[in-house]
Amino acid sequence: MSTLVPPPLGLYIHIPWCVQKCPYCDFNSHALKGDIPEQLYIDALLEDLATDIEKYSDSVQNRELTSIFIGGGTPSLISEGEIARLLKGSKQESHFLTT
Repeated sequence: MSTLVPPPLGLYIHIPWCVQKCPYCDFNSHALKGDIPEQLYIDALLEDLATDIEKYSDSVQNRELTSIFIGGGTPSLISEGEIARLLKGSKQESHFLTT
């Protein structure tokens, strides 16, 4: 009987837009030009998450999702409603994980 517990998972979500690109920043980020395609971007992130969970299901099955980190760029440029949808969708996509 194995007593090994698989390590928990953390999810990193990247928001690549900034008001302006800082000269020292090496992250994948882009100065905002016009409106952010929030809904399309969040849809794509959730689709990518579903694909990755299916692809790596053997590795992530029964592992606890303990953190979600949203970085960038400037994540606060995304509306509260779309961030809420992203978090809700992330939770739904990882439904099989122990939380």
